[in-house]
Amino acid sequence: MFSGGKDSAFALHRMLLSGFEVPVLLTIRSKDPSSPLFHTPGMEASHLFEGLTSIRTEVVEGPDDPDKEQEVLTKAFRDLKDRYDLDAVCAGALLSDFQRMRFSEAALDAGLICYAPLWRKDGGRYMEELLSFGLDYMLVSCSSAGFLPEHLGKVMDRDLLERLMDVSAKWGSHPAFEGGEAETLVLDGPLFPRALEVKGTVMTEGEHNARFKIEEAVLK
Repeated sequence: MFSGGKDSAFALHRMLLSGFEVPVLLTIRSKDPSSPLFHTPGMEASHLFEGLTSIRTEVVEGPDDPDKEQEVLTKAFRDLKDRYDLDAVCAGALLSDFQRMRFSEAALDAGLICYAPLWRKDGGRYMEELLSFGLDYMLVSCSSAGFLPEHLGKVMDRDLLERLMDVSAKWGSHPAFEGGEAETLVLDGPLFPRALEVKGTVMTEGEHNARFKIEEAVLK
């Protein structure tokens, strides 16, 4: 499962470096911007995920009824299992029991094993690991106290990470944003043959809510 966020991108790297064959990525584009199951910000660039990763990517549109997202996910798993002869799926779930259980249930219903290689990693150490690993990503939305619109659209570096760790310590937010504090978009990774370049505008939507609206995205 590949949402374009930091967690699914890092989980993909973990699987590849562990010797797993990954013939296809699944991206679900939810129509519910507040979907608790699927990552939604940054989907304007989803048509470029295959070029970014060099792995066949199947983009599936979410249902009009948010209550049927689990059904769509299970159907997608079954379809991909048959067409790509899959044994398992991998998800970048880090802390959300809701997501992990829903992903696992959909996989089980489709006759697949569900891997979650990042499950319960320490948030602060995980963010340090991402930085040292060389995964380039940026924040594309925020919805928590302490986060600022100026944080959006910038590639994560040491300075920004330290500022966000201070936000976590002061406001009690999860260091890796697993409380829904922010969402990310990966731009490059050590195993990706190409990189994403995006341009856009920061849209403020409330006292603590803002998103980076992607207006242009290209591979380089």
